[in-house]
Amino acid sequence: MIPEKSMRNFVAAILLLAVGAGLSAKGAEVWVLSVKGEIGSGTVTYLAKGLAEAKAAGADAAVIRFSTPGGYLDAATAARDVILDASVPTIAYIDREAYSAGALLAIACERIYFAPGGVMGAATPVYFDPSGRMEQAPEKVVSAVRALFRATAELRGRPPEVAEAMVDPDVEIQGLVERGKLLTLTPETASEWGYSDGKASSLDELFPLLGLAGAQVFEFEYRWVDRAVDILTRPEIAGLLIAIAVGGLILEMLIPGFGLPGTVGLASLALFLWSHFIVGLAGWESILFLLGGVVAIVLEVFVFTATDFGLAGLAGLVLIGLGFYTSMVGPFTQPDQAIWAILAVSVALAVSLSASFFILARIPKTRLRLGGVVLQQAITGHAFDRARRSTVTPWTGRRGVAVTDLHPVGAGEFSGERVDVVCEEGFLPKGTPIVVIKDEGYRKVVRKAKEGET
Repeated sequence: MIPEKSMRNFVAAILLLAVGAGLSAKGAEVWVLSVKGEIGSGTVTYLAKGLAEAKAAGADAAVIRFSTPGGYLDAATAARDVILDASVPTIAYIDREAYSAGALLAIACERIYFAPGGVMGAATPVYFDPSGRMEQAPEKVVSAVRALFRATAELRGRPPEVAEAMVDPDVEIQGLVERGKLLTLTPETASEWGYSDGKASSLDELFPLLGLAGAQVFEFEYRWVDRAVDILTRPEIAGLLIAIAVGGLILEMLIPGFGLPGTVGLASLALFLWSHFIVGLAGWESILFLLGGVVAIVLEVFVFTATDFGLAGLAGLVLIGLGFYTSMVGPFTQPDQAIWAILAVSVALAVSLSASFFILARIPKTRLRLGGVVLQQAITGHAFDRARRSTVTPWTGRRGVAVTDLHPVGAGEFSGERVDVVCEEGFLPKGTPIVVIKDEGYRKVVRKAKEGET
């Protein structure tokens, strides 16, 4: 028989443990993230930031609520890596559905819970042909995605063949799915086959199952940065950034100094690179291509500025084009996305080249006004001072000869002194007599000298 005193001590200990557990739960923190709608580039930045902040806040768990039809596989692969690398425990809550890419993210979580009526699976990769009809991806892609699902399931200790059956209709599992059909799990079948840790009709019911009843809940909202990344990585927007970047750099190659076109071009280049690098599409090879292209452009601007549009400039454009293209495609990019990427880069390069040469040929005054704005402002503080530009200097009226073709930039020789010049007419061949009509300090504006002019 247990002594009465010992019994009282035992009961008191149980009560203390219960109270302690209650206090611990009340002091706990749970972060709730939501994956809704199409999974895209913004999903990657959203999950990365949310899980990082949950860790920094000392959260006890991060619940990822799923209600998604799937999305882009490249983005889903990057988001999967974010979840697998998370330092805070991750719990998937299938609130409605987690199809396709959503199923991959749910499997990547440490635990999975279903709401009544929730479903997960149907993850075979598909793409749309030019007519808009949905087609299954080639066998090579299906095999790669199947291996990705299997590896993720194995890492989380779940039956890998079940994950494979979500991707490949050729996988047959006796008693679960027959050959020729894709697997989609319900709460009951998921529980039976090791893909569910429980069922809860709401988050309020879920937290007690996690041992976190009374925990403080933080809802991490989708941010403007995530929306911006989603927009900037769309092919049509990416193509616009490419056109602006390349056009600005081309104009800068044809204008002495460094001014507004180059600044805008580099800003567009940086915006494109940032949005694609942050979601894992732009790798180091893309960065090397783009940096190599920028270096070649800089050499064309500052080293070869007095010569025609040359080899360094062309090499720079090719490298930048390669950098843009490799930043828009990944190992799981679907054929229609790859075609869009090629079209975006090609059209952007063509448009920027055409627009740049049109501006140079048709609007020389605008060209002369914009060129060197940044540099001249830094040197003189009078970038738009008309009186200064028209001031007569010893160079004004000085005669010389063009020692290169002027397109409109080139070099002129004046009494044995070679200087960079800009031709007012837009083009003059090598050997043409020229006269300085405007001295802007570091740049001399010239025109063809008339016969007998002094």
